[in-house]
Amino acid sequence: MICRSMLCGQRPGVRCGSWGARLGLAMVRPFGARSRGCAARVTVLSSFLLLTAWASTGCVNAIEVPDQSQFAPLEEMAALDEAVARVYVAPVHYLGNFATHTWFVVKEAGSHEFDRWEVSLHHGEPYGYVYKNLREPEQHIGSYGVFVQAELIGEEAEPVVVFVENESPNYPCRDFYFFLPGPNCNTYGQWVLDNTGWDVDLPFTALGKDAPVNCE
Repeated sequence: MICRSMLCGQRPGVRCGSWGARLGLAMVRPFGARSRGCAARVTVLSSFLLLTAWASTGCVNAIEVPDQSQFAPLEEMAALDEAVARVYVAPVHYLGNFATHTWFVVKEAGSHEFDRWEVSLHHGEPYGYVYKNLREPEQHIGSYGVFVQAELIGEEAEPVVVFVENESPNYPCRDFYFFLPGPNCNTYGQWVLDNTGWDVDLPFTALGKDAPVNCE
């Protein structure tokens, strides 16, 4: 597998045999997607020690999951004529509850189909690292434990749906991805929340949510 997303300019050529290798490459942060040189801001070793130390605090399994009984099955929500917006969270593959992935599932009023929007590991067309319907709406990303973080229905959901559908392709960091410190999937998630005024607290395991969105 070519880990293009971790390299300067997303150039192929480095093969990764494991998540650890991908994470190691992610520690090398380029100045920009089109720059010629890379600056190693965080080393693989120091990052590994940092993550290990955090895990040893016992906070890894301390994610506060909202009561899922308040959220109807997505199949029932699809039958509604109202707009719907949901924030989903799921553990990252191999990292369990240490790191989580954020995405949005939305449908417009009058529609009975949902779209899933997220940032993923690989740079592609037409939106760079931003993807629409890359996976099924509630599909996990390698580790089970998907849950709904928040939901809006009706008029409250409409501006969120419009923003996600219309502005996600223009996400300022669509051509940049770094596992740490970001921008990554959680940076995108926080960007949507901030720009729509949706007051949702992503879990502390949403690493990268506080990364600046100044990639242009």
